Amino acid sequence: MISIAICDDDRALTGSLESMLREDAALYGLTASCDVFFDGASLVEAVRDRAACYELALLDIEMHGMDGIRAAQALRDMDLPILIVYISCHEEYLMDLFATEPFRFLHKPVNREELCRVFLDACRRIRRKAGYFTFSCQRTFHKIPYDRILYFESRGRTILIHTSGRETTETPVLRFYGKMNDIDNRILESGARFLRIHQSFLVNFDHVRSLSFTDVELEGGLLLQISGDRRRAVRERYCALVSEEGGCHG
Repeated sequence: MISIAICDDDRALTGSLESMLREDAALYGLTASCDVFFDGASLVEAVRDRAACYELALLDIEMHGMDGIRAAQALRDMDLPILIVYISCHEEYLMDLFATEPFRFLHKPVNREELCRVFLDACRRIRRKAGYFTFSCQRTFHKIPYDRILYFESRGRTILIHTSGRETTETPVLRFYGKMNDIDNRILESGARFLRIHQSFLVNFDHVRSLSFTDVELEGGLLLQISGDRRRAVRERYCALVSEEGGCHG
């Protein structure tokens, strides 16, 4: 099941979107759970109060009260892995959207086929994020969601998993014995989105904030160096992943 928030002050449109999403989900053997909000503030309040948790949010940009961009920023400030799809007939806002890392943009009036494509793309992304990396340490089996992993680091025979866990009860760094090449091969087979930037570093693309010729910046401003012999391969891999989300230039 995929949980979806639809936020638009056009009540006719929200009803139409909900119906189309449910029909498209059923067509592909999926289940869509949809909640409808008519302003950004009510969506943010529901998520903040833990009354709801969504994997996908369809946001109108222009709404009374809190608009879609401010609502999306509030969700991002809570550091939640929600895929955001903006819906609008106003392209002049496009440059303002990048700070909230949108997944897609749909034009009004919404085209049924385009909505279906975006929905299926979102389902594929969510499935990848739902995957787990498994390992054993001191005869104990562990598993951790890929989307919680910032990067893997190799120190001799020890692999460190640096995580994005924000709860005080979570361990930010996990350790086990292994080889980075083996980890790299396992992740490639899983379809998870990671970049091997260095012999000692394997970083999660979904936590990358920027990429330069020599460094990768992860969330929180952490900089990791790209080794000279990997720069071209990293750039090509990065662009391939970005192209899934709308293109890579330069």
